[in-house]
Amino acid sequence: MTPVIGLMFLAAATFSPMSVQPSVAGSLPSMTTEFDGHRMHYVDMGKGPALILIHGLGADSSRWQANVAALAENHRVIALDLLGFGNSDKPYIDYRAQIFVNQIFSLMEKLEISKASLVGNSMGAWVSLLFAEQHPDKTEGLILVAPAFVFGLPDSVSAELLATGASPSTPEAMKAYLTRIYHNPDLSEAAVSAALAKKLTAGDKTTIQSVAASLSNRTDVFMPERLRNIRAQTLLIHGTSDGVVPVSASQHIADLLPNADLVLLPEAGHWPQLERADQFNQHVISWLDRNPKVAVDVAP
Repeated sequence: MTPVIGLMFLAAATFSPMSVQPSVAGSLPSMTTEFDGHRMHYVDMGKGPALILIHGLGADSSRWQANVAALAENHRVIALDLLGFGNSDKPYIDYRAQIFVNQIFSLMEKLEISKASLVGNSMGAWVSLLFAEQHPDKTEGLILVAPAFVFGLPDSVSAELLATGASPSTPEAMKAYLTRIYHNPDLSEAAVSAALAKKLTAGDKTTIQSVAASLSNRTDVFMPERLRNIRAQTLLIHGTSDGVVPVSASQHIADLLPNADLVLLPEAGHWPQLERADQFNQHVISWLDRNPKVAVDVAP
């Protein structure tokens, strides 16, 4: 049975490195390349088994700012801005999850990564599962963080409601958004103003609306039985205070996947990788250590 996900707001291309620039994830080194004729931004740090970090709807690679350096101590960590988000180009196209799957595949081809573990948050977890289904030979492991949209939208959430909630445009709407995202949000005037300013200048509103429309049409969503065929070793991480996606969604996905472990992080919301970064990093590293066959592709 498909779980009710509580979203209360809510062709492969050739790449070539073009430039190095400051990263949205802080001072981390980052690159710009091309995907399907459009500029794409990504962070590339460390050496070792490959981990690809995939953000969620209305987010960007900065959602991994507290994780990249820690994970890069023993891994090659790549955190990309999906097309239409962050510092990547935002062309006027019909956005759907398949475009993001193609983007990841193309980046791996360019960087000569034969296999990688995908770490996806929210929408990024949905994209990761689609990638694993389509490219099992390139998927060594999956780490799904508060997965959203895997089975589409619940009947009570329209595309318009999702798009509006994911694009807060007033201080009041931003406070409500932060309250859903975090266990302990900073709702001070300064914090809300800063978050709102970033959101208003992100330029991803059209992208969000397009992805929401694809979800309304059930484009690229799963039927539960399809998850049973994804054999990759999988770790699910979910904050117990998530106000966007209920813990039951991860529990249901963990039951369907043949090789899945589930970790619940107390006092964490929809972005546990930020709110409980130390615990998150420890769980990920420990899980990778216990699964030595995961992410065996070593960067040159």
